[in-house]
Amino acid sequence: MDTVSPQTLDSLTAQFGRAEGLTFSADPSGLIAAEITTALCRGQVYLQGGHVTDYQPAGQPPLLWTSSASLYQPGRAIRGGIPVCWPWFGNHPTDPEKPAHGFARTALWQLVAVDHHANGEITLTLWLDDNPQTRALWPFSFALRLTATFGSSLRLSLTMENRDTSPLSISCALHSYLRVTDWQTCRIHGLDGGDYLDKVEGNTRKMQSGILVLEQETDRIYLSPDATCRIESLETSRDILIRQQGSSATVIWNPGPRKASAMADMSGEEYREMVCVETAIAPQLPIILQPGESHVLATEIGERFGP
Repeated sequence: MDTVSPQTLDSLTAQFGRAEGLTFSADPSGLIAAEITTALCRGQVYLQGGHVTDYQPAGQPPLLWTSSASLYQPGRAIRGGIPVCWPWFGNHPTDPEKPAHGFARTALWQLVAVDHHANGEITLTLWLDDNPQTRALWPFSFALRLTATFGSSLRLSLTMENRDTSPLSISCALHSYLRVTDWQTCRIHGLDGGDYLDKVEGNTRKMQSGILVLEQETDRIYLSPDATCRIESLETSRDILIRQQGSSATVIWNPGPRKASAMADMSGEEYREMVCVETAIAPQLPIILQPGESHVLATEIGERFGP
């Protein structure tokens, strides 16, 4: 499909602006975001990247982390929230000059539907298909549909469809940055006994023993499909649950102090306030979509409180 006209504040307001709990804003660079404010939560989604940058349950601190130094610029990835990494995760498998994590996280998506539910939730549906810009990087025909449901939990579902005449090999991720009090005191449950590839140590294959505690730069691909993880905070009674569907792996990432200091879009010691628990289809375990086939990758992020 050829490039469609970008949506504007006026066109979005005309089409969706009467929806209760939904408004639209533009930042100084012109990037447009949908703002959700309901009795259940508040949230934010940028049309660039189909990028959820904020989710905050009512009366509680935000669950997602976004860097104060994030680059909100056309064509530049936002650091934090939940980037959509697609159709490859990490570096391109054959061409290191192509953008890391694919093009979906910087492409301009279209908001195509807003649905209100009887329980007070709001679902936004965004759409991206191939156009001259995507075909210059990846010469295939596809369609992506992202639904983001804001309620007492946050649910994201990415449906990917092969509209080409050739099979497509895809790796991808819903790259969720989660807010924690301190990266070295939180504990990640749900991965005990699973094998993982340690990217910090050259993709060495290891096995997780017990609860995961981060002590230094961490970049691990846990080869556990559809894992349910829980981030336990020792400083508060608030836990974060992450449920997955359609995944082949769970990626755990924190850059640590040395790598974070070299990132232009992460300031000071902000890395201490986040940990990524990513719902992923790993490059080592890609999916092969035959012509006409589709696949759904989904995650749900919510709270669990202790006594």
